[in-house]
Amino acid sequence: MEEEQKDEVFQAPKEFESRINRPRSNNNVKRYLVIIVLIVVLGLLIFGVTRFFGGASKPEPTPTPIPTTETVPTEEPTPTPEETLTPTKKPTNTPTPKPTVNPIDKTTGLDRSKLSIQVLNGSGAAGASKKASDYLEGLGYNVIQIGNAENFNFEKTTIQIKSSKDDFLNLLKSDLSKNYSIGTASADLSSDQNADATVTIGKE
Repeated sequence: MEEEQKDEVFQAPKEFESRINRPRSNNNVKRYLVIIVLIVVLGLLIFGVTRFFGGASKPEPTPTPIPTTETVPTEEPTPTPEETLTPTKKPTNTPTPKPTVNPIDKTTGLDRSKLSIQVLNGSGAAGASKKASDYLEGLGYNVIQIGNAENFNFEKTTIQIKSSKDDFLNLLKSDLSKNYSIGTASADLSSDQNADATVTIGKE
């Protein structure tokens, strides 16, 4: 009797069998495989659709950079009017010194603008007559003609004035002596001359 009882104790019913030893059902494995395949297919479809529609929109941005270059040359012609304003200021400076000259001599009261002068280059130096003309005009004299003398052998400056204007002889001589060495000064200029006085510039 004791041996039969021991055999019954070690035999466990089928309900308490270990889950490890149970045979796995093939239905669950098939379900997992079907789900995985569906996910992969859906992923490929979504990827293909995005690539197809995404590629068609790429050629659109190419024409955009062309109109941007046209705006640059429109701003360039603006500095041109500034350059035209600068030369207008320069000629305004030239007439200003002319009215500042007072042609009337303080000591004698003679008006230098009433004496017309012809200036001749007797030294041969380039621009000698023009230089003397500018100097005399700066004092207020009326220089009506410049040119070259008959020769360039004048060592000193000579002055010839008409007898009708002999009162200007000493004033003209003193004005020229500040820059030139005066040789002869006389009131024997011919009355046929256009100018009231002739000044021939010498080398000294």
